[in-house]
Amino acid sequence: MDYLETTTLNRDLVLEFFLVLSRMEFALKVSGFAIGSENSVTPDWDGYAGQIRDTFSKDETLELLEASNYYLTTPPQKQVLDNEVLAWSSMVPNNPAEIDVLLILVRRVRNNLFHGGKYNSQAHDETARNESLLRYGITILKASMILVPNVKAAYSGAAI
Repeated sequence: MDYLETTTLNRDLVLEFFLVLSRMEFALKVSGFAIGSENSVTPDWDGYAGQIRDTFSKDETLELLEASNYYLTTPPQKQVLDNEVLAWSSMVPNNPAEIDVLLILVRRVRNNLFHGGKYNSQAHDETARNESLLRYGITILKASMILVPNVKAAYSGAAI
């Protein structure tokens, strides 16, 4: 049996989410939104959110409004350890700026998907929700990316 055939999620959507997110992280780092040292570097999502707080508007398009409202009203859960047992937490970041919360929640979707949180029966039972989270995450990332010209240029010039 081909292990790739066991997923119920739309693989093209998963791949698109992965590519958009990885290009975004590349664009952030090469545009100066990077934190780390000579040992490692990661995108500075918080710094980026701070840069676009005054220009980001979830009302910019109907698609972005729908995506933002979905994330804010039914946010992705966070996988945690509760008494040494894997569990899900509905905890939402307590941040006054919506873009900060939205970017944290998009990264939560990434963490759930790419760090093994969504490879269980719950993931298969919630296929439509998981696909909505992926699709809306792409919408949020693309809408935020265009707000900083050098991030947009780096994203557009990425090799993948």
